[in-house]
Parts: sequence; C-alpha cells; structure tokens
Amino acid sequence: MVKKEHLLSVATISIEDFEKAKKGSDYMGDVFVIFKVVLNVFDFDNALRFGIRKAEVWHRYSEFDLLYQYLLHTYPSHIIPPLPEKKLTTNIWTKMTTDRFDGEYLEHRKLGLEKFLHRIASHPTLHQDTVFLAFLQKGDGWREVADSTEFKAKNEGFLKGIAASYQLKHCDPRFSELRTYADELDSRINAILKVTQTIVSKQRAVYSTYKDFAKTISEWSAFEKTLTLSLQKIGHHLDNLEGAGNVLLLDEEIKFYENLKEFANYSYSLKDFVRKYELLQYRIETLETTIETKKAHICLLGVPEAGEDAAEGENTKSNISSMFKMTPAQKETRRSKLHTELSEAEEALGPAQCDLDNFLREAEADIELWRKDKYTGLTATLRMYAKLQLAHCTQALQCWDAVSTAVSTDT
Repeated sequence: MVKKEHLLSVATISIEDFEKAKKGSDYMGDVFVIFKVVLNVFDFDNALRFGIRKAEVWHRYSEFDLLYQYLLHTYPSHIIPPLPEKKLTTNIWTKMTTDRFDGEYLEHRKLGLEKFLHRIASHPTLHQDTVFLAFLQKGDGWREVADSTEFKAKNEGFLKGIAASYQLKHCDPRFSELRTYADELDSRINAILKVTQTIVSKQRAVYSTYKDFAKTISEWSAFEKTLTLSLQKIGHHLDNLEGAGNVLLLDEEIKFYENLKEFANYSYSLKDFVRKYELLQYRIETLETTIETKKAHICLLGVPEAGEDAAEGENTKSNISSMFKMTPAQKETRRSKLHTELSEAEEALGPAQCDLDNFLREAEADIELWRKDKYTGLTATLRMYAKLQLAHCTQALQCWDAVSTAVSTDT
C-alpha cells in the first residue's frame, strides 16, 4: 500500500450548501448561517491511517474562526492559511450586496471557506491535527473539543507581559524581509485588483452596449424588409455576445479575483507569523537584559566583609548621607534576592533559546513550502487570467465572424 502524503490524497472536502439557523426560540434569537461540510473518502485503506470516515457536518463561520485561532496558537512555527474576510466588500464585478444573508454573498463565502479547509488538508503538518479532523467529522460538540485543548491559555501569561510596542535589538533578516514582503504583497495585489476592476467595469459597459446594439438592430429588421433575416441574425449574435461575456466576467471573478484576494489575505497570516518570531526573540533579549542587570546590581552591592556591621554603625553617626544607605542586613537581603532572580533568569534562558531554535528550524521549512505554493498559485492564476482575456477576444471574433456570414448569406 502506497502511503499518501496528506488528507486530500485520500478524501475530498467540500462545502455543498448553506442555510440560515437560529439560536433560541423567541423572535429575538440570534440568526446566523451554517455551512454544510462534506468529507468523502475514496481511498479507504489509507484513510484508516488518518482516522477519518465519510461525514456531513454543519458549522457556522465563528467555528471556522475558532479553528483558525486554534491553529494559530497551536502551530506558531507554521504559516496558517487565512480565512475569507468576515465582511465582503462590494466589488465592480457583480456590484454584489454585502448583506450577510444574501445568496450570492454566501456563495463567495462558501468558496473561500472551502479553500481554507483545502489549504489545511494539504499542509504536511496541519492536515494531521486531531482537532481539525474532528472539525470535519463532528458538528455539535466540536467547539468543546477545541476548547478542551486550552490552546488560548498556552501563551496567555507570556503575551500579557509583552508591551503593545517593542523594539528588538537583533532581528533575523529573514523575518524583517518577510514582514516587508507581507506589506508589499497586500499593497501590490490590491493595486492590481483595483486596475482589473476598472477593466471589468469597462468590459461590462461594452457588453451592455452590445445588448442595446442588438435591440436596435432587431428593431431595424422590422422596417428593412430586404435585410430582415440578416438583421435578425445579427441582433441574435450580438445578444449572445453580451450573455456570454457576462458569464466570462463571473468566471473571472471566481477564478481570478478570489484567488488573488486570498494571497492578499495571506499578508496578515505572514505578519502574525513574523510576530511570533519577534515575541520569542524578545523573550530571549528580555532575559539576557535581566541577567546583565542583576549581575551589575550584585557587583554594585559588593562582597560582604567581616565587621561590616560596626563600621556601618559608626559611619551612620558621622555622616548624614548614610541615612540613605542600606544596612548590612538590607544589603544581604537584597543580594540574596538578586541571586535568586539571576538564577531564575538563567534557568529560563535555556528553554527560551530552545523554543526559538525549534521555531526557526520548523519555520524555515514552512516558509519554503509557502513560497512554492505561492509561486504555483500565482502563476496558475495569472495564466488563467490571460486565458479568460483570450476567451473574451475569441467570443467577439466568433460573433463578428457570424455577423459577416449572416450578411454574406443574404447578399
């Protein structure tokens, strides 16, 4: 039996439907949308290794978000696939409403959520996660499965101690470059989408004009008796061109706009990923600073000497400034506390460095995997866009060729 690499090599995952649901029985109950997640196994032998079976479960968007948050906390050294936007902004392709219960809006969300699940299922590490596998097979009660891992508490104590803003002394150039790239990626893709939306707006206007042209030609056919058939055919071909063009524009929205938008959303995942590195690095730098500070304070206190009590007592009588000095007993208490804090910081530094080393080792592999996936995805999307533009041209050529034939036939 050949061992399969990831979940999608033994099963298909799809979101096949959505519907409104209501929490509570009264008219004030919370109304939301649930999505039907279908898991179909086609390689039963290898499926046993993953512990999966055919399943159909329903989940609301907040549960997809909980899965995302769980993965984000549980796998800090991996780039977690982004969720589709919670609120879809209106775009020029369809002038679609942003009403969260609108059917067309929900179709877009369904496609985005399905792609989110596919990204996880094809990841070499994430696809094996037991909480993710439970998500695919368990509807009611899945939230309790995720919460039982207490994933939110794992880094909560440390994160609470981190200031909202911090400055690293030393930053791995790979991660500073990745943060800069994430900013540029979001900016560049949104700029491309803005330009292509302008093109689509103009294309839609042209197709709309063709529809008006078809109507005008058809009306003319009733008057021009000698060219009635030809004019009717021309009107028919132009009307078909308008319909086919709008189908291509819808296809373009799904295959181009949505794909590029996903990569723009990846910029936020990349920034979260970089921040995890920065927090690990910041923890080490904080411990190193603490160690240096404690050692310096211990040196300032000096080494306790014999007879320090008597000398300190005489000094107190002769010098008023001695009022602000610690007594030998106070010094010893302070010295003991500093030694304890120094030991704690030194003991914490080793595990912190180990955490960073493990993160860097796993992160390097995940960054390389993401870059390959990004290259494959973006090149495929751009090729698809080129093919769609060629399809627009081909349909127009076929239409005008048919118009020419119609005129030649009646001539």
